This record gives sequence, structure tokens and C-alpha cells, in this order.
Amino acid sequence: MPVKHWIYEVASSVLARTRSYFLEEFSIEVNEAEQDNPKNETLNIHGLTAVVGVGGPVSLLIAFSFEQGLIDELYTQMTAGLTISPDEEQIFKESVAGDVINTIIGNCTADLKNGNKAISLTPPMIIDHVKKIHRTNNVVFITKNMMTEFGVIDVNILGPSNFFDSNLNYVK
Repeated sequence: MPVKHWIYEVASSVLARTRSYFLEEFSIEVNEAEQDNPKNETLNIHGLTAVVGVGGPVSLLIAFSFEQGLIDELYTQMTAGLTISPDEEQIFKESVAGDVINTIIGNCTADLKNGNKAISLTPPMIIDHVKKIHRTNNVVFITKNMMTEFGVIDVNILGPSNFFDSNLNYVK
């Protein structure tokens, strides 16, 4: 599969699966807002962010950044009926972010056919601070801001992932 087509298929699947998962699992409608300017030189990761790697014809990183109100609502729904001490709430919120992206990207694998070749996924990595990723000539940034009544989820697709280390720092 050509690289451009692969990236398009991944982006389309991630956005569609995000909308359907939020609606079916949480009764939260997701509407796409404007796409960031593809010429932006810097990608700003903010809030609680979960990142996974997807391997195929080209490896990509997919990062979901959750606004606080949205992660709070997901946390409330996913932990309903559990007794969680206040000092464990942040750990559980990070787990919720990881579970959400894991489920969405896992569901995407059904959409992403790559011949007889396997599609690989990495475990989610959680970032809970602001991070800036600077674009180089060969890096793809696709960002969609998806709106919900509880806040925004930024869906970022970056590639090729071998340009970044495990902390999302550019590797020269």
C-alpha cells in the first residue's frame, strides 16, 4: 500500500472510530472542528495525552490529548461503582486515557488492511504535561480537534515515528 494512502486510511479510521466509540460507549457526541494548519511547524501536546505507535507501510504515532472536562467525564463513567481514593485518581485518569486510545486504535485494525502483513501496535504511553514537537521536512502532522459537550479531544497523527524517541523528542 502506498504511504500516502496508508496515512489517509489511518487518519480516516481513527476519526470515524473515535466518533463511534464515544457515542456507543459513553453517549458522547463528537463533532470535528477545524483541522490545524498542516504547515504548522510545531505540534503542541497539552493536557492528559495518550500516545500509541501503529506500524504498517510506514510507522505512525497517534496522540490523543484530552481536555480536563472530557477526561473527568470519561473517568467518571469508566469508574462508576468503584471506590477510588483521591490520591489514586490521577493514576486512574491516566489509565482511562490509555484504555480509550487502546480501544479506538485496536478497533481501527479491522479497517486497515495491509495485504498479508501484520499491523503492529505499541502499548499506550501517557504524557501529562505540555510538550512541543517541531516539524522536520519528512514528518507528517495531521491534527483534528474533535469537540464534545465536555471538552475537546485533539487527535494528532505523526510519522514516521522513527524520528522520535520514547519521550517524543526528535531524534537527529
